Amino acid sequence: MKRVNMMKKSKVVGMLLASALVSSAVAVGTAGAAANVNVTPAKASSAQLKVSNKSVLIDGNLVTLRSVQVNKVTLYSLRDLSDNIGASIKRSGSNLVITNNVTEHNVLITTGDKNYQVDGNTSQFTVAPQNVSGTHYVELNSIVESLGGEVNAEELRSIARLDGEFSAPVFNVNENVIATRESDAGLQLFQLNAQGQYEVFSSNENTIGAAISPDHSYGAFTNENGVLNLVNLSTGLVKKVGTDSSVKTDLKWSADSKKIYFVQGDKQEKLAYITVDTGKVTELLADKVENKAEIQVSDDGKKIVYFVNVTGVASTDKAGTEESLEIDYSKAGTQVYSLDTSTKGAKPVQLTKELDNKMFLSLLADGRTVYVSADPDGVVANNVLKVISADGASVTNLVADVDIISSEWVAGKWIVLASAADGSNKVFQLDAAGAKTELYSTTNDISEVSASPTGVLVLIEDGKVVLVQGSKTTELTK
Repeated sequence: MKRVNMMKKSKVVGMLLASALVSSAVAVGTAGAAANVNVTPAKASSAQLKVSNKSVLIDGNLVTLRSVQVNKVTLYSLRDLSDNIGASIKRSGSNLVITNNVTEHNVLITTGDKNYQVDGNTSQFTVAPQNVSGTHYVELNSIVESLGGEVNAEELRSIARLDGEFSAPVFNVNENVIATRESDAGLQLFQLNAQGQYEVFSSNENTIGAAISPDHSYGAFTNENGVLNLVNLSTGLVKKVGTDSSVKTDLKWSADSKKIYFVQGDKQEKLAYITVDTGKVTELLADKVENKAEIQVSDDGKKIVYFVNVTGVASTDKAGTEESLEIDYSKAGTQVYSLDTSTKGAKPVQLTKELDNKMFLSLLADGRTVYVSADPDGVVANNVLKVISADGASVTNLVADVDIISSEWVAGKWIVLASAADGSNKVFQLDAAGAKTELYSTTNDISEVSASPTGVLVLIEDGKVVLVQGSKTTELTK
């Protein structure tokens, strides 16, 4: 899991989620507005009501529902509505019982009666259900929301979206999103599909921030004893890998998913990997240099790059008195190191010397190393994306015209989150030369972004989970 981003967030230009078709927004919105108006039922016979068709966006699909107008209130065909939200209808004497088997809610209605029952509790329609030529027509909002769905100006959802503050979004192999929600009950992981339908994935807080395998099938994490575990991202099932209980941080999968590399030791002084099939731990480096972090591994496993966080050097007089204690921060900072794992006994090579703050380390397929550089003195306003040449000989600016918030090399794609000069938050895809292709822009705060192997994005925007599929944007939570 990424360390806390200490860089500033900027105000951003908005990208409003527009309805695909005006007719669908009008159809749903009209019913929603009418639900708050006290309208007297029509005295005219229901046989005189004129049936018309309206387009409504339901769970991302544009469908046609039959409707009638009663004193400026639109009622919709109960059969059409139920078929499109997965609900069933049964007759119980003179009543109809509508059930959503997914949400386990049921509604009991009677034609011509404004009173109705929701899970045994009495509620009231604005306009009573009507029977027109053998078809029952009802208030859309009341039925959908009573069955556990959601209606807003953009679309109708058969299952209401989750609400709350979310974090740590990732994709599984089916391109469903797994995200963490914090509530009074603690931290929980939910799995959400592309329509926002969800289920509890796990309540195991150790799985939060798990390192995701290249094929998005598994997440790797350590339990409270330091033992490595894998969680199946489709089923939520957890299994142990070996019995080694040494401290393991900054987990990183190999490209073939057969090994998991990590920083080892109480003082983060070693580099090692564990073989997934056997649980065997192999030590790669034990040079006693402490505070290693963010290990990155080349696809062939022959090159490793990592951070070393250099702290201040303390000194005192011979007596070790508190008054004489001094800490020299002149060389404190984060440095990038490289290790050639293909050469036995190879020593780490320091690639950087500048005392800037360094974050979000990535190792590209061509051997170059990329990181986000922040000026601790604020002389350079923007956080800059810097690149170290494959031979380690040069460090140059790659992207400096936007304020970089995060950078990640994932599934062969280079995804960058940044704040632009106009105040907008943007997600870019970069090519090898650093040329930017804008993927998303918003006026809201974006705290996290992740990508699937096919290029679908998931964002945490103002605490909500937002899915970006090309030009289509879907708020999976509210």
